[in-house]
Amino acid sequence: MIHVQKAGLEHIAQMCELLTELFRLEKDFTHSNQVDKYKAGLEMIIRHPDMGQLFVLLNGDSVIGMANLLFTISTAEGGRVITLEDYILAASERGKGYGSYFMQELVQYGRDHGFLRMTLLVDIDNEGAQRFYAGEGYQPSNMKCMRLNLDDH
Repeated sequence: MIHVQKAGLEHIAQMCELLTELFRLEKDFTHSNQVDKYKAGLEMIIRHPDMGQLFVLLNGDSVIGMANLLFTISTAEGGRVITLEDYILAASERGKGYGSYFMQELVQYGRDHGFLRMTLLVDIDNEGAQRFYAGEGYQPSNMKCMRLNLDDH
């Protein structure tokens, strides 16, 4: 049975596998296969639910999808907003409607908890993901993502 629930520590190993799959798709992270970092980040989110919430899409006991919702405050919106930091469905489970179901559950969580907007980043070359997100109601933004790695020496 397919269902969505908040992730717990018991899901971390399977979520790390999905993150490895996700980062292979994203040019900014193709060099990344640092499961220890993934695990540390996931544990931090689980231990600090005021900062974010992890969700898993389960088929029985198997994690077939995961999402990382991070919380912040938008001055433009005048309230709390969500950044969808990581979202992935296992490649073997795509095309079955599970991704839309999962996204609808995440959007409903945001609405139910008073969030005003959900924003995400998608790899510029991942046209399949862009089509999926557009089909779920996401619209392109005029904002351009820029980043500065603070741990670079």
